[in-house]
Order: sequence, then C-alpha cells, then structure tokens
Amino acid sequence: MLFLHHGSTSVCAIKVRLALAEKGLPWEGRVLDLRAGDQHRPEYLALNPNGVVPTLEHDARVIIESTLILEYLEDAFAQPGLMPADPWQRAQARLWMKRIDDTLHAACSSITFAIAFRRVMLRLSPQALEAHLARIPDVDYRERQRASIEHGLDAPGVVRSLRDYDRYLADMDAALARTPWLAADDYGLADIAATPYVNRAAMLGLEGMWQGQRPHLAAWFDRVRARPSFDVAITRWIAEPERDRFTVDRATVWPAVQRLLGEAR
Repeated sequence: MLFLHHGSTSVCAIKVRLALAEKGLPWEGRVLDLRAGDQHRPEYLALNPNGVVPTLEHDARVIIESTLILEYLEDAFAQPGLMPADPWQRAQARLWMKRIDDTLHAACSSITFAIAFRRVMLRLSPQALEAHLARIPDVDYRERQRASIEHGLDAPGVVRSLRDYDRYLADMDAALARTPWLAADDYGLADIAATPYVNRAAMLGLEGMWQGQRPHLAAWFDRVRARPSFDVAITRWIAEPERDRFTVDRATVWPAVQRLLGEAR
C-alpha cells in the first residue's frame, strides 16, 4: 500500500501527487497542517527527520525527498513510464529536477513568503511568529523565511530568487522550442517536477514572467493544465483557507517584481 504524508499546496507534495495520478496508482494519505506545525511533531520527525513534506510509505518502507520519491515511483511502477528511453534525454530530465532542488525550490519559498504568506504570518503575535520560526530545523531556510516575512519583496536575497526563477523559466522556454515536453517528445518526470513551480508563480500573480514573452512555456503550461492529473493533484486540494493565503494584490505585485527583475538584469 502507498501512503503519502503531504500538504495541500506544498509544491513538493504536488510533484508526488502528479506522478501518482499519471501512473494511476491508488494511495491513501494524510494532509499535514503545515501552519500548525504538524511536520515538526515527534511522530512525524520519526519518519522524516527533515520535518518537511512529502513522505511516502510503501508497505512500511519510508521514502523521503520529493525528487527521490519520483524516481522511486518510476522504478517501482514502471508503467506507464515517465522517463525517456534515451539515456541522454534521461540525463536531461534529471538535470531539470536537480536544478529545482539546487536553486528553484529555495527561490520559490522566498518569493512565496515575500508575496503571499507574509500577510498571513504578520497576523500572528511576535511570540507566535518566533515560535513558528524556531520550529524550523534548517537554519538557512528559517532565516530566508524570517527575512521574507519581515521585509517582503525588499528582503535580502529576494531579487536573486526572482532572478533564479526567471532564468529557469527562460531555459524552459528555450527547451520547449525544441521539444513539446521538457526532456523529450513525451510528458514525463521533468514536466511533473516543474509544474508546481510554474503554477505557484501563476498563483502569486507572476504570469507576466511568461505571458507575451515566452510562448513555448505558455503553451506548455496550457497543455499541463489540460491534463486530468492537474485537477486531481492540484485544483481539488485548494480549499478556501489556501485561497485566502494566496490572495495577493496582483496590480501591485507584478509591477514591483517587474521592476526588481529589470534592475537585476
């Protein structure tokens, strides 16, 4: 049996739900309340010492880290295959996923807190906010989150995060000019891994990063959203509290981001 510990809007959890949907795999799961700190409770840390989602249990065997979970599902459930047959294309797929782990995920976190979650977190008392931050074991992640909450788009590092995001999207557009999907002619793990991050940018009001300037990426995102797995793995999990957390002033956010990107170039 597959059992997934996940978060409703977590980009890493979405990756795994997309793969499960594309492979047609039945699974059970538990949604952790990340705002309440479920991921830091001792019983969860016994499964995942990093205190993050997702965590997959397969017949009592535990797999952590979303990219590794994607690879595990591909190895354990070969059909339908989500990796190219060609070795070079497989390497390209892994490179797209590695770049997410190396830079894009941290950038996504900083930008999300600076634009959306900051508004919610600032409703907390100073003591409650500090308690929330103190539960984060990764010091770098904790301080990035603190800076984004305190300073928003003016936080140190946010411009670099926007630049990293913009570069990844630009490279996606260039690759998609050559093939319909990121690593090959067929939809696969590279596309699954990238989908939550492009969707997160859209939720934050940053569609201007591709609309009107990156047509191949825009067409790719349209195709991704048309797949049944998008509704199953993403749309159905967005309840009213999540909609509130992602309510942003789009008329203000995009011009500010556009200005910061222009200054960074």
